[in-house]
Amino acid sequence: MKERYTIISPLVCIFLIFCCQFSIIDSVSAQVVPDSYRQQKQQEYQNFRDSIHDDFVRYLEQLWQEYQLITGEPSPRNIKPVEQPVLDTADSIPDTLKIDRQIPYGELTQGRPVDETRIMIPADAGPFAKRNYTVSFYGRRLDIDVSKSLSDLALSGIRERQVARFWKRLDECYAEQCVAILDRHRRDLYLGDWGLFDLVRHFSATIFPGRPNEQNILSVFLMDVMHYDVRIGRVDNRLVMLVRTGSRLYDIPYVEIDSIRYYAFGDAPVKGRIHTYDRQIEGANHKLDMHLAYSPRLGGALAAHSFTATFSGRKVAFRVNQPLMDFYSHYPQTELSVYATAAIEEAFAATIEREIRPLVEGQNPVGALNTLLEFMQQGFHYQTDKKQFGHEKNFFCEENFYYPANDCEDRAVLFARIVQMLLGYDVVLLEYPDHVATAVNIPGRKVRGHHIDIKGQHYMVCDPTSIGAGVGDLSRKYRNKKTNVIITK
Repeated sequence: MKERYTIISPLVCIFLIFCCQFSIIDSVSAQVVPDSYRQQKQQEYQNFRDSIHDDFVRYLEQLWQEYQLITGEPSPRNIKPVEQPVLDTADSIPDTLKIDRQIPYGELTQGRPVDETRIMIPADAGPFAKRNYTVSFYGRRLDIDVSKSLSDLALSGIRERQVARFWKRLDECYAEQCVAILDRHRRDLYLGDWGLFDLVRHFSATIFPGRPNEQNILSVFLMDVMHYDVRIGRVDNRLVMLVRTGSRLYDIPYVEIDSIRYYAFGDAPVKGRIHTYDRQIEGANHKLDMHLAYSPRLGGALAAHSFTATFSGRKVAFRVNQPLMDFYSHYPQTELSVYATAAIEEAFAATIEREIRPLVEGQNPVGALNTLLEFMQQGFHYQTDKKQFGHEKNFFCEENFYYPANDCEDRAVLFARIVQMLLGYDVVLLEYPDHVATAVNIPGRKVRGHHIDIKGQHYMVCDPTSIGAGVGDLSRKYRNKKTNVIITK
């Protein structure tokens, strides 16, 4: 039978009272509130916080449950045309396409700020020795001070009691103090939830170089303090991290606990049986949001090579941010809506304005869309992900100008963003098992061709991959198939 906390409600009540008290204290000058009163309340809060950690440590010491790791779900659209498709012009009778389901992109978030009033040194701790570390993170060098005793910790083994003992030692070494610094770096770099997780892993690797088990426990500890649902798992003779996300991840093994997926991340491929716990520390219940509401602000180095194409007698040139490309290369493959709504780097957006807007200036809406379709169909080399990478890889917009080739979903996402930026039209993605196209709402225009209707609005099909496809054109094989509509705005 699953165990539950028996003191959750009283602790939550106490926590809320303390939060209110700290808020009141912060708003009153030090002359009004004596230091002794502050220290008393700080100590009371520390006792409250310690009770949660101590209870969780006792739970970690108990025998973990065994689960079967499930093979990672394959990415959709594994079977695509090897060669770039050409529009089939036969049977061009306009038709309204059938919609299977509409997929909203979900709520974008900047990331959850840490409540720093909850992260404090105990009143009786006194000064403690610190050690400075520099974390290299995609072109940035980040300074972080930690307790000297933290880096001196060593894990004696990976059984339950040994993990629990290490967790308690992390707590005693003030590992929580790193959270406020990491969160400030997250905000300065405009990192989303995944970027924060990636930063925490870089930090843990800096503290415990060459010691993946210690790295994983420290990473889980820090993510739990920041209220994310990340857990420790044991596979054979090593520890891994189990991460709950808000979007589905592909090709990554996972375990289901109470019908919730937790994806396994380790220093090597993970498979087989896994042991873990089915109860989380109090408050660590947030899922990692895979969406990117802001483009990460990483190092400023440009990629060594540039993208160039000649279209309508005009040379189009792009250079992208190399650290951003490295960051994206470590992003796990996830749902297409994440890429379709990801923020675009400011410098890249400015390049789109400079290089592509002149192609459509002065044209009517249909003419401008046809020009952009022709540019997408002819300006890039076509190649399936399997052939280029050996596995499926969806591109963020900037990556189309970094890698030698792209395929249908990459072009659909990029086309949608360019249309939104330059023309201001609403665009949705049309997702088929082996293909992705788009549909554009042209305000005040009824255009002949294949289309979909969404809430009374008319969206014309635009396929940026099939050679020769203009506004309203769609290859015959997709006309009688239901499509998933991915809302991008």
